Amino acid sequence: MNNPRIVIIGAGSHFTLGLLGDFFRVNDLWDSELILMDIDKERLNIIKKILDRIVKDRRIDLQATVTSNLDEALENADFVILTIRSGGLEALKEIIEIPLRLGTVEVVGDTVGPSGILKGLVEIPAVVEIAQKIRDLSPKALVINFTNPMTPICEALKKSAQLETVGLCHGVHQMRILASKILKISNSEKIEVEAAGINHFTWTTDLKYNDNKSIYSDFLKNLFLEENEETIAEHPYFIGRDLYSVFGVPPTLSDRHTSEFFHYLYDWINDPKYGSILKKISGYIDYEKKTLRREVIVKEKERMERLLRMAEGQEEIKIFPSKEYAMDIISAMKNRKKMNLLAANVPNDGSLQGVPLGCFVEVPVQVNGHSLIPVKKFQLPKPITSLLNLHLEKFQLLVDGILEKEKDLVAQAMALDPLTPSPRKARQILNQFIEKLSLQNLFNT
Repeated sequence: MNNPRIVIIGAGSHFTLGLLGDFFRVNDLWDSELILMDIDKERLNIIKKILDRIVKDRRIDLQATVTSNLDEALENADFVILTIRSGGLEALKEIIEIPLRLGTVEVVGDTVGPSGILKGLVEIPAVVEIAQKIRDLSPKALVINFTNPMTPICEALKKSAQLETVGLCHGVHQMRILASKILKISNSEKIEVEAAGINHFTWTTDLKYNDNKSIYSDFLKNLFLEENEETIAEHPYFIGRDLYSVFGVPPTLSDRHTSEFFHYLYDWINDPKYGSILKKISGYIDYEKKTLRREVIVKEKERMERLLRMAEGQEEIKIFPSKEYAMDIISAMKNRKKMNLLAANVPNDGSLQGVPLGCFVEVPVQVNGHSLIPVKKFQLPKPITSLLNLHLEKFQLLVDGILEKEKDLVAQAMALDPLTPSPRKARQILNQFIEKLSLQNLFNT
């Protein structure tokens, strides 16, 4: 593939700088055409000025354009990277606060729980509009999604426009870091993690290090050593360790995400030890006021002010590689190289047994030509498979409800989530959110 056309949708944020850092890291995409698209012209103009400074200061040969026109951006695209956040901080505030006021508990609220459903209700319609444009203008493009909730958004891309889609998340590296600390391994990048599940809810079945030697049993044993309690608290992984004791397989991510997939969170959040840690690492929620933390708004403002200073030449432009692999995938496909990824969200081809074929699962893959192919089959314990199927069915209901404009299906999805207090509360949360954000046009009635 010569001169690939790479489009970043939602490019008006600091995340784009990380992707530009990845351009430098892979260092073989300079003949590409890079298109940055965002509906926020002010943010996009700031990123354009930064990009112009980078090109000039580093004397690089990069063909890059910016546009707020979706059709213009997507014409003849080879790769489309989705990094959108619909509704801004105003929507995020309601996504977090409406469920809290009605008695739910949450930690992050971007994937599951009533807040995860509400975030999907905001993001998926925008994603579907983009997907249909891609289908019409660049049907062979690979869509690389970073927007949460990952699983239903990938499902919506597939269902609404039959697009080749992969979702990327660096959560698997949390297990690398934990294992390296537990086992006193200096370089976590040399640890290979074998894990499967759905985004933010994968389970580790093996760990390998030093010429493919398994260190899995040592890791599991050392989880319970007194000398590692401080590491378990820092990661944190108290809940993960408890879940391993019950189900026989350890979750891959830290407690911040894993905890939200269980009704047990209602107990954990009030536990003297677990609760204090979960509240500290949330990053989003003021648990006393039941509101979005003020720091979230302050940090977003500070990020934009810093980008503006960079754009105006008042601050040195510092770009660093992200922890993501979008550019690595593009590089491998462009150069027809094989490349292994520890985790990617792809349609289940039978690699994760016990869950429906075609549903998006997070598994190890190999980039091979123009495809991403799962490289290992997993059979997780039946209780874990049952939990995965519960959340997958919920996500299917959410996507179908939005695509079919049927509010009842979305209400059913919310009622199915383990963090929803009751069916009545599911209706209340949904109706209040629709009213607050004026989303009545999403549904037939």
